[in-house]
Amino acid sequence: MKRIPTIAALVACLTVGLVSTAQADTIGSTVKVNYKPADPDDPYGQDKFKGKVGPEECAKNRKVTIKGIGKEKTDAKGKFDFTLSGSAKPGKYKVKVEEKSIGDDVCSKVKVTLTVAKAG
Repeated sequence: MKRIPTIAALVACLTVGLVSTAQADTIGSTVKVNYKPADPDDPYGQDKFKGKVGPEECAKNRKVTIKGIGKEKTDAKGKFDFTLSGSAKPGKYKVKVEEKSIGDDVCSKVKVTLTVAKAG
């Protein structure tokens, strides 16, 4: 009769061990961003920050923030586009992509700084 509690304790330990080994994998994210000034001959031209988030499995619907500019979400291919109402001021722009969960995995957050030397 003493074996039943011992077997139950052993089964409980094995079950806890199986649950604790199911850990989420972290997938490293990437971001590329470019600044494109408006055509100086176009009076209605607009400056743009354009880019892409990767890898492919982490690209869709990622929140992208450019400090001082705003927030956008990536499209199905991981592309984003910030169109400015005027020219970007010279300086450094911090681009941040938020962390995202995909099932049991996590796409890591990523940050990059882009320097705009002079306004478009």
